[in-house]
Amino acid sequence: MKRFLLLCLPVFFAACQQSGTEQKTPEAVDSLSVAIANMRKDLQVRPTDAATRIYLANALIEQGNYAAADSQAAVLEKHPATLPNAYYIYGLSALNREDTAAAIDHLEKAISIRKDSSEYEAVMLTADLLFKTRSYNKAMELYALAAFIDSSAAEASYAIGEVYVKQGRETQAKQQFVTALQRDPAYSPAYIALGELLSKYGKWKEALPHFNMAAKADPTNADAFYLRGRALLALGNKPAGIDDLTKALSFRKDFPEARHLLDSVKNH
Repeated sequence: MKRFLLLCLPVFFAACQQSGTEQKTPEAVDSLSVAIANMRKDLQVRPTDAATRIYLANALIEQGNYAAADSQAAVLEKHPATLPNAYYIYGLSALNREDTAAAIDHLEKAISIRKDSSEYEAVMLTADLLFKTRSYNKAMELYALAAFIDSSAAEASYAIGEVYVKQGRETQAKQQFVTALQRDPAYSPAYIALGELLSKYGKWKEALPHFNMAAKADPTNADAFYLRGRALLALGNKPAGIDDLTKALSFRKDFPEARHLLDSVKNH
């Protein structure tokens, strides 16, 4: 999902979620250049217009002109009211340059200023980056902050559970996955996580209802059908297991684990 947050992170996450290999059409490139030129003109007339400067910085990042974007952030950095925006822009610029350490540093600075008034998406992104760098305790703190900022969102509680799994604290992980489902009963990753905690110990019968719920919550989730198929095979229901593995491959053509298991079952 693309998110646009006026005066906070305009086009921040739209830019973050674009593929690095995605090719813009000439029309899109030209439109972006025109927009940048117009915003520069506007700022010549209204140099204190923070909103336009923030949009300009993000547009420059979209264009790949990171140095120019950082120069806009440097202007915003001079004013306490827009300092967090400057750090967001620095962070996005660093992220697009694949400088994860710098991105984390700038985003953490913005969050430290805004605290529980931070943007949920920014907190989650920073926590995800920390998780990927195995800074699990710091990631946990930010996921907890995100869960506080948006008490209805399941993904933050689920992410805390994932940290607990990495730390080998499975009881706490299970509690967080249950909390995620209390927040959103249709959040399929939490059902999958609960099932995997059980199937890890060969508790296929106990795991199966969780995989059932995952498939029901997300009928095109390849992982849910693969895991349910694996559980069904372990419980001796070969026809149903084959059917689920076939469905998993229909939803995700490149799914080597499902393909290998299906071929293995068919050949025996």
